[in-house]
Amino acid sequence: MKKLLAAVALTVIIGAITVTGMTMQSTGEQNEEMMTGRSLFNYAAATGNIEPVSEGIPVTPRLLEHGEWVFRGMCIGCHGIDGDGNGAVWELGALYAKEHVLPRKPRDFTEAVYKLRSTPSGSLPTDKDLFTSISRGLVLNQDMPAFQYLPERDRWAVVAYIKTFSDRWEEEAEWQEDPIEISEPPLPTAESVEAGKEVYKLMQCEQCHGPTGKGDGPSAPGLEDDAGLPIIPRDFTDASQFVGSSEPKGIYQTFTTGLDGTPMPSFADFLDETQRWQLVWYVISLRTEFDLETTRAKMTAEGVNMVAQLESTAAQQ
Repeated sequence: MKKLLAAVALTVIIGAITVTGMTMQSTGEQNEEMMTGRSLFNYAAATGNIEPVSEGIPVTPRLLEHGEWVFRGMCIGCHGIDGDGNGAVWELGALYAKEHVLPRKPRDFTEAVYKLRSTPSGSLPTDKDLFTSISRGLVLNQDMPAFQYLPERDRWAVVAYIKTFSDRWEEEAEWQEDPIEISEPPLPTAESVEAGKEVYKLMQCEQCHGPTGKGDGPSAPGLEDDAGLPIIPRDFTDASQFVGSSEPKGIYQTFTTGLDGTPMPSFADFLDETQRWQLVWYVISLRTEFDLETTRAKMTAEGVNMVAQLESTAAQQ
């Protein structure tokens, strides 16, 4: 009988907690609607996408609350409860899970220094930059898994929440620079690839990345990031090892913005647009599977399809 009463009491307590939670959520939803005119759950719930389908969500206490909930469920193990990158996976991995040790320390959100940005060197990334990094993952799920399976609104909520770890977002809001403009990549030619090889030498890329782009240059063993941790130069022969997008535009962005917090500088002040594209195509040519004519044919077909789609859209309007 005592066990039955205890069970009933426990059920009542759990029910009360559940009702309270539902009431709090309902109140949060009502506040959200009052502040923005829309409930959080009316925003985009797309999954599988890297680029956002929406413009984002207005930052409200309800959004931040939801972002914290997602962060604690998905991110806290690596980035830590304080967002400083000292999560249990990093702190205890070498002791208890050596086969799963992370190759690099997780991002320290309190410093707000990011490798992947569409903004100039030294600038904060845009919210879209953070969204795409969360969605794509880093280094083909080795450094960070891709979270594109999460509903888009959850990813926007995490973007808003991780920004609360650093005052930089408020302090530098007035000086936030616009994203760089990236034109459509030019078709590669044998001449542009060869010119890119000369740019590779000019910028002394081989000192870190090696003469054949394998990341085995003479300076590689002693390289460190801003936190004093060892950092390995990217292996250009393997597209899966790129920290961000390995597509031409993604590589051009890296050459233009640099990777803040690492020895990889921005080339914006040293190379003009043509030279940067030449360097892009030379770096891509180092991949083991690269074929110039196949690449040209694919890009040409994609360009024709894009024009056809634009013409079709214009005809329907």
